[in-house]
Amino acid sequence: MKYKSCHLIEHGISINVNSIQACCLSREFNKGMLPVIEHYENNKINWNELFEIKRRHRKHQKVQDLKFCEGCYNLREEDWDEEDYISFINFDHWSQCNSNCIYCGVQKNKPRQQNNVLPAIKELIKQGKFKNTGEITFQGGEPTILKEFEPLLKLFIKAGSKVRIHSSGIKFSRAIRDGIKKGAITVVISPDSVNKETYKKIKRTDKSNNVWDNIKHYRKGLKEEFAPLVKVKYIIIPGINDTFEEITEFLNKIKSLDIKSIIVDVEYTYANQNIQHISPHVYMLMDYMENFAKENNINFALYDSAIYAQQQRTLEKTKEINSQNIEEIKQQNVNKNIKYC
Repeated sequence: MKYKSCHLIEHGISINVNSIQACCLSREFNKGMLPVIEHYENNKINWNELFEIKRRHRKHQKVQDLKFCEGCYNLREEDWDEEDYISFINFDHWSQCNSNCIYCGVQKNKPRQQNNVLPAIKELIKQGKFKNTGEITFQGGEPTILKEFEPLLKLFIKAGSKVRIHSSGIKFSRAIRDGIKKGAITVVISPDSVNKETYKKIKRTDKSNNVWDNIKHYRKGLKEEFAPLVKVKYIIIPGINDTFEEITEFLNKIKSLDIKSIIVDVEYTYANQNIQHISPHVYMLMDYMENFAKENNINFALYDSAIYAQQQRTLEKTKEINSQNIEEIKQQNVNKNIKYC
């Protein structure tokens, strides 16, 4: 049956400190995440209960969008399978970190703790309810200081999964480097600046040199086909790192290290509060970075809040066109050899 859904509603989970959700995407702001299990015990997840809830979600989605998912850019219409299995897992079940970013909600809203979900994941695989057709994501606090990070990593690499790791980049991980060299791991590091003082202001730690050195080490010696697996992210924070000078320095650093992938986001709180009034300057910075990437054969992607900002930008352009005199638009198109019937 064809209906609108997404791979995370169907076969994804995000394991948080105390709860399990379908994903970690912000969707439209203030709608929250789609809950699956409100509370789970450390070391134990009731997979039968979880799949029953996932089935209810699928049934609801066939009739009408789940309220948490309305407006999400991930939704698409296609024939979805009915099988119970998990192929996308986001690990977000700990909050300890070696950085203290000013925009991070984890540090503000969660206790600094580490849960143990390795036994539950082993049980999922043992039951034959895991498929390696999706992606495993590590997010949370800082993955490289999570006690069960490397055992989980080895488990999924052995299963043939693709793994994406969001890291501060402060601590170098041989496990991450080895996984990148095998083409099994993508690492995403968000330094947000090359300038040491700006970095310190954002991260509230003085580890800029460590981060850029580790980015260099992750990139060094990779086969060209795996070079895009080292992704460097820039979160535009209005009033802090949103100058052309800051971003030019960042882009030149990317080029000097031969980085082949950059990701751009807009700071969540700013985007949340100003989604219908994003500064044109922010859009100019996004365009500037995208054009640089194209000119230098670098992969470019927007992330989460930046995607919604771009959607709003497109919507505003559409409204602007609709509000113009239709005859003016027709004449402009006639001049461009666009004909009307």
